[in-house]
Amino acid sequence: MAKRFVVESSGEKFPFSRGVLVRSLTKVGLSVEDAYRVADLVAQKFKGTITTEELIELVYKVLKSQFGKKVANRYKRLVKEREVLVCEECGKSFSPFSRGILASSIRSAGVDIKEAYEIAKEVYDYLVKRGLFRIKRSELRELTAKLLKKKLGEEFAQRYLLWRKAKRFDKPIIILIGGATGVGKSRLSAELAGILEINRIASTDSIREVMRKMVSEELSPSLHVSSYRAGDEIPYLKELPKEERVIYGFLDQSEKVLTGIEAVINRAIKENVSLVVEGIHLIPGIANKFKNKAYVVHILLTTLDEEMHKSRFKSRERSSQRTSKKYLKNFKAIRRIQDFLYQKAKETNTPVIENIDFDQTRDKALEVITDRLVELTGVKA
Repeated sequence: MAKRFVVESSGEKFPFSRGVLVRSLTKVGLSVEDAYRVADLVAQKFKGTITTEELIELVYKVLKSQFGKKVANRYKRLVKEREVLVCEECGKSFSPFSRGILASSIRSAGVDIKEAYEIAKEVYDYLVKRGLFRIKRSELRELTAKLLKKKLGEEFAQRYLLWRKAKRFDKPIIILIGGATGVGKSRLSAELAGILEINRIASTDSIREVMRKMVSEELSPSLHVSSYRAGDEIPYLKELPKEERVIYGFLDQSEKVLTGIEAVINRAIKENVSLVVEGIHLIPGIANKFKNKAYVVHILLTTLDEEMHKSRFKSRERSSQRTSKKYLKNFKAIRRIQDFLYQKAKETNTPVIENIDFDQTRDKALEVITDRLVELTGVKA
């Protein structure tokens, strides 16, 4: 098979890609079948090396002869914008440059979404201005890091590079987000998973729900109620003061749920897949169980201000089926559990983040996770 190459205006030479041409042709309205047929006709009309401009003219002529001037002109208007393509180190596999994807990866450094998109646009504009329509992934990474350093400082550039390397770590990353009921664990976990491109999220509430189906209420009464009411269901705790009963019941339930948590985490470790786990049952110190098998980062989320904590239940009521009444009725027990978790975090040196402003909380969590990974892996950039 004859080898065909395309020379960019920058002087760089790349293999002719039928797939890349097909993708452009489908954007002007051709079906996939017609696009492949045109790409084959174009490939038959040249051998060896062709410039980008010559290739565009060749495609234009083939389109005009097959589908008319209107479609051909549509193609010319499209290529004026020039699609930037990112290739792997081998230079054989290409994928379209995406400002959205680059912005998402920039956000892993703790950059807010608006600024991340602005930086991604600057990267794209830089490439187009210099006629760099083919760029290696490693070069794109370096260019992005340089721009981050220039605009936001060395720390942001280092964080960005760390997360690009995280995909090649020898062990998975397990992020644990603990905290009492109503402090914002679910929202933070979903946000972090999206930013850090972690596809698996588990909730200890969901794990508990599965275990309820497997273990009867008679065998384990504490498992079948909310964490803040577990102590009321255990007969031998009846004589204890209410505050002690809350904690002992919570610990009894957490110990049972831990079996399911360990199973989920061990499965992720076995498959070498990163995971975010959130839930009240993640008692500080649990990370030690997995420290030799994964890179584990445990964060305790809190809301120390009582009125703000109460308001969260009311806000959650507006966006879900959960009413605030039962939570506010048991608010003292919920706060007692938070105090217990907070104390355990201090004893075990588990990072604590006070959730007041969500954007600040998210950025602080990203900072804590990144710094901890640097410490665990020894990798900086």
